[in-house]
Amino acid sequence: MNYTAIIIDDEEIGADLLQLLLEKHCPEINIISVCTEPELGIEIIKKKKPNIVFLDIEMPEISGFNILEQVKGENFECIFTTAYDQYAIKAIKHNALDYLLKPIAIQDLKLAVEKAKNRIDNGYTNLSQLVTKLVDGMGLANNKFSLSINSDEKTENVSDKRKIAISALNEIIYVELGNIIRLESDSNYTNIFLVGNKKITSSKLLKDYENILSANFFRPHKSFIVNLDYIEKYVKTDGGYIVMVDNVQIPISREKRQILVNILAAR
Repeated sequence: MNYTAIIIDDEEIGADLLQLLLEKHCPEINIISVCTEPELGIEIIKKKKPNIVFLDIEMPEISGFNILEQVKGENFECIFTTAYDQYAIKAIKHNALDYLLKPIAIQDLKLAVEKAKNRIDNGYTNLSQLVTKLVDGMGLANNKFSLSINSDEKTENVSDKRKIAISALNEIIYVELGNIIRLESDSNYTNIFLVGNKKITSSKLLKDYENILSANFFRPHKSFIVNLDYIEKYVKTDGGYIVMVDNVQIPISREKRQILVNILAAR
């Protein structure tokens, strides 16, 4: 079965990245619209009636919660996307709605999509009831709610503190995603370079890590994956290459060049 979905996110780069992840890792999801204007998203939900809506919470004109309030007569699975793990997330979880924390990890995305598909297949979707509970529980009414995040709350998310397990030669090492600068293929192994001039050699292939890293990582070349936060500069000459914070030059394949340029331009 093919499932239709729309993405509503006022940040174009966030919406584009999510679309790329869905196309690659959840091909059964048919993205019928990507909306960077929330009001347009409301119209599309009502007209095209998607099975799933990926909805950003914090948008300048109208919050994701307000959008749900305006379309709560419709029936679809909602997956919130947000960069802020605040009290609103607790309310979402309490009311049985799902969410993805930015930068979106591939495994989290796959799990959220599978849960949504299962609810759709089994006829459990009842957005109107869930939204009513959410609105009542958070005191939302008349589209007046806006999620305010101050600068102190944002700082906590500058570095991704989620950890992944790295299978080294004789041990398993748990590393924060935010401490990984880059990964480099080495035959049947992967060299993982960390802040502080540290390196771990893993017994897994580079492609194994591509499936578990968050959306903040990009594979510009078949032999490399880089953390976008640690790119020092992009050099256009000599076919184009990246310079990382540790002064290592990373080549860019021709098909990935424009994608990377678009990503960097939007950061």
